[in-house]
Amino acid sequence: MLASFLIVLSFISAIPIPQRFIPLWDSHSLRWFCPMLPVAGILFSFLWFTLWRILSLFITLSPILRGFFMTLFTLWLTGGLHLDGLMDTCDAIFSHRDRQTRLEILSDTHAGSFAVIGCVIIILAKTLLFSELLSLPPTPYPLIPIPIYSRLGMAFLLNTLPFAKSGGLAVMLGSSRNSKHNVFLAALMLLLCAFSPKSITVSFVFCLLFWRWECLRIFGGITGDLLGAFVEGSEVIMLLWHVISERM
Repeated sequence: MLASFLIVLSFISAIPIPQRFIPLWDSHSLRWFCPMLPVAGILFSFLWFTLWRILSLFITLSPILRGFFMTLFTLWLTGGLHLDGLMDTCDAIFSHRDRQTRLEILSDTHAGSFAVIGCVIIILAKTLLFSELLSLPPTPYPLIPIPIYSRLGMAFLLNTLPFAKSGGLAVMLGSSRNSKHNVFLAALMLLLCAFSPKSITVSFVFCLLFWRWECLRIFGGITGDLLGAFVEGSEVIMLLWHVISERM
């Protein structure tokens, strides 16, 4: 479990980990990869919360500027990995081509116009939504479940969906997936539901079901890029839904 956790951190985050502590990627060390994704999300949640508390002290700065710092931090924390997946996914989906061509676009290292548009929209959306929350009475607790939920959804998708391609990152990371891990993931979700605002929980379930359906309909399964797109997209939807519920 520790080996899988270290691999998860070294892969989905920019948190510096000495190379000597990172295990070799094999079936044994990747055995608990899926369950460790939301566990890593707990660490991300703590870091989000810490920065949020610090930014809340700088009341002389505008909410938009503090929201921008919060967005920059979330991008640094992931090393832009999930944003890259979102960009490739935007190019693939909005190409309106057949399934095989879309899968080839996912593997293309070049960024098209839809990738740039998707990147700009996500960065703007996160900045404005963080700003909205910072302008509300100081209560950062709704932010705590969001990075956990997004990695929990990533784990569910990787552990349950077929692979869209015969090779690739998702196949390597999901090589040791186990249906029994869904029990752990479901238990963690129930625990989160008990302590999370209803708006965030409902929006997470919506994002998970919708993206699962879209992955199967458009791509025939899951890829690494589609997992990254889910993380970025679901976090924005959860933030948006919570802001709307607070403003109503």
